[in-house]
Amino acid sequence: MEPIATIEQLIEEMDSTIATEQRERTRLNELVRLVERFSAGVSDDFLSQFEPGTQRYSRHLLHADPQDRFSMLCLVWKPGQGTPIHDHPSWGVLGVLRGRMRFTNYAPDEQEGQHCLVPVETFIGTAGSVGTVYPPAMDLHRMDNCSGDEMAITLHAYGCMVKEFHIYNAETGQRREATSEFDSILEGAYPQEK
Repeated sequence: MEPIATIEQLIEEMDSTIATEQRERTRLNELVRLVERFSAGVSDDFLSQFEPGTQRYSRHLLHADPQDRFSMLCLVWKPGQGTPIHDHPSWGVLGVLRGRMRFTNYAPDEQEGQHCLVPVETFIGTAGSVGTVYPPAMDLHRMDNCSGDEMAITLHAYGCMVKEFHIYNAETGQRREATSEFDSILEGAYPQEK
């Protein structure tokens, strides 16, 4: 398949897929293929516009659909930076554009009468790797840049604008509410309704 060369083309193709494919799992599989095609053609010029954060990974909004059908972000991770265990309010497609990221999925458990979360799967994604989150079955996870010396950049597409989500304590399984913030918003990320 031919790579997708620009973020505008990726947004256009995602918009078309979401508008025309009614079966959610089929739609999600097609969105994975689109992110794979974008990963194959992503340019250094595109990636160089996103700055890393100093205290934590940085979040850059690329697109917010006017009908709230999907949103897209680019995250930049310095070596060792990562998320806490968290969830999402919708499906998600996560692609590694540069570097190496570790993804760890968790499941609720009980140990010695205490509720907790235990890791059930860990995998390393390199540039071109694409995965999904699909609440509620496949959702509790954390991710981190597992490189000791290389920055990582990831692309995230979600089935809505993620404004609120939950962060989890692994030892107790308890969750608390959290809100999304952006370090930058790409010009044109909030397009007008068509």
